[in-house]
Amino acid sequence: MKRKGIHQPTIEDAIEISGIETLHPGGFALTKRTAEIAGLKQGMWVLDVSSGRGTQAIFYAENYGVQVTGLDISVKMIESASNSAKLAGMTGRVSFRQGDSQALPFGDDTFDAVINECAVGIPDDSEQVLNEMVRVVKPGGTIVIHESIWKKQITEKEKEELAERYGTTPLEFEQWNEMLRKSGVVNIIAEYEEWSQPEKFWKVRKDRDVKHRSKLLTIPERLITLKRIVQKHGIKGVFKVMENEKIFFKAVLDGKIGYSLYKGVKGS
Repeated sequence: MKRKGIHQPTIEDAIEISGIETLHPGGFALTKRTAEIAGLKQGMWVLDVSSGRGTQAIFYAENYGVQVTGLDISVKMIESASNSAKLAGMTGRVSFRQGDSQALPFGDDTFDAVINECAVGIPDDSEQVLNEMVRVVKPGGTIVIHESIWKKQITEKEKEELAERYGTTPLEFEQWNEMLRKSGVVNIIAEYEEWSQPEKFWKVRKDRDVKHRSKLLTIPERLITLKRIVQKHGIKGVFKVMENEKIFFKAVLDGKIGYSLYKGVKGS
């Protein structure tokens, strides 16, 4: 099942339009756990796929001494990430490159670890994203992803609607496992109970702890975001974002959508 793109702008679109630096659900706690199970250590070469504004890539380099390449399809994101790395004094250990996660611009067996935080399900072909991640990691190298999952049995129609509103494609817990295995990942371990708690979805701000979705944006930030949505999508776009938020967050609170973390290695 793939999104048809008829419910625009999506929640993911609104986040990007806002210009506000946000993390994925779970925040830095999940990024730290990602680095731990990836076994990041000094001297490793790491690829951060769909690196966004570079927050996670810089975190890896600063805290684990690894060399990180971040890749994102958005030129604006690459510019923002590169500036953040410069401000953090990390340009010697972190670099960013524009490219498509479905066709990574790197040779086979290049990296010691390849990580994708919350963006495998955004492009049209999630399976191709995983295939590319496996292609560019060295044999025995680590692949780590964390992604949205369906926690309850709901209809395909409801899945399609929620995916369109969210802007990414959740899968069943075992579907992600199977897709990883098909791409050549072995020794897969997965964690999902802790990261599927609804309150984890609100912890997406780098600058402060958020305990409820109503606090995700301050009033000035919300006003600026709404203005930008109007400029890009018109007043109908504002109503669509508000509708998408209401329906999506209800699905989170109802326990229909959760989050899982997967780690495996590339088979020989």
